[in-house]
Amino acid sequence: MSAASKPLHEVEIVSPFALEQFKHEWKALWADIPDANPFQAPAWILAWAGIYAPGRCWAASLRIDGKLAAVVPVFCWEGAVLLAGTGPSDLASALFRPGSEYCAPELLAALAGAIAEPFNRMDLRQLASASPLCQAAVPEGWGGEIEEGEPCPLLAVSGPDGMAAVPPRMRSNWRNAVRRFAREGGMVEQVGAQGTGTAITSLERLHAARWRKKGQHGVLVDPSLSAFLRNAVPELDRAGLLRIQQLNFGADIVGVLFAMRGKTATHYYLSGFDPAFAHFSPGTILVGAAIQAAAGEGLSAFDFLRGCESYKYAWGAEDRPTARRMLVRIG
Repeated sequence: MSAASKPLHEVEIVSPFALEQFKHEWKALWADIPDANPFQAPAWILAWAGIYAPGRCWAASLRIDGKLAAVVPVFCWEGAVLLAGTGPSDLASALFRPGSEYCAPELLAALAGAIAEPFNRMDLRQLASASPLCQAAVPEGWGGEIEEGEPCPLLAVSGPDGMAAVPPRMRSNWRNAVRRFAREGGMVEQVGAQGTGTAITSLERLHAARWRKKGQHGVLVDPSLSAFLRNAVPELDRAGLLRIQQLNFGADIVGVLFAMRGKTATHYYLSGFDPAFAHFSPGTILVGAAIQAAAGEGLSAFDFLRGCESYKYAWGAEDRPTARRMLVRIG
C-alpha cells in the first residue's frame, strides 16, 4: 500500500481506567475478525487484568478512518512490557483487523513511549508467526530478536463427527470408551449456562484429585489462576465463548473439560476427572465429545494449546508454531 493510498489512521493509548468503557468497541472488533481467538476477547483479558494487573493494564489502539482496527493490551512487570494475559493465555492477545498490519510499527512505538512505569524491554510471547507484531519494524532506540515460542498442537476437524483426521486407532479407542461408560450408566453432557458454576467448582476438585493421585499439584493450586477462572467464566459465558463438556455418573460429576470457542476453532484449556474412573478413559471421552461439538458448530480445528504431551499427537494434532519477540531499549 503506497503512502498516498493509506487511509487516515490514528494510534491512541487507552489508560487502565478507560479499558472497561472501551470493551464494547473491543468486543465489536473481535466479532468482526474472521480468525479471532478467545484469548484476544475482552471477556478473557479484562477478567485476567482484574486478578493479575488491577489498574495496570493498558492498551495501544488503532483507528482507521475513525473505526477501531487494532488493540494491543499490555502491562508492566519487573521492568518489561508484556502482552496482557501473559501466563494463563496460550495465544497472544493482540488483535488486528485484516488490512491494519501496516500500522503495527506505530503501535509498537506508541507502547515504547507512552507507558508511565519504568521498563527497558518488551517481551511479546505466543505470537502467531504471521502476527503484525512479529513483522513490524523495531522502534527507534530499540533492538531485539525473534525466537521460537511454545507450539500449540492443532487438529483439523472434518467429517460428520469431526474425526476424519483422527488416526483410526484413536477413533476406535474413543468409541469403545464411550460405549463402555454408557453401559455402566455414564453420560456425556455439554453444559449450558445454568450449570457452569457447578461445573467449574467440579473442575477444580477433579483437577486437584487427578494430580494428587500422581503425587503432584495441578495448575489450579495457584490461587490466582483459580480466582481468574472463576471471574472469567461468567464473562466468557455472556460472550458466548464458553464450552464445557461434563461426565456424569448417576448424581456425580466425574469429569469436566473446559474449553473456549474462537472463530475457527475450539480451544481446549483444562480438564479434570475422578481417578476412581480412570479405567473408563474419561480424558478420551471428554476430548472426543469436544471435537464432536466443534464439528457440530462448523468449526475447522480443535486447538490443544500449549504443551507437547503425547496424547495430543495420538489424536492426530500437528504443531502450530508460535513466536516470541523480545525488544530491548538501547542505551
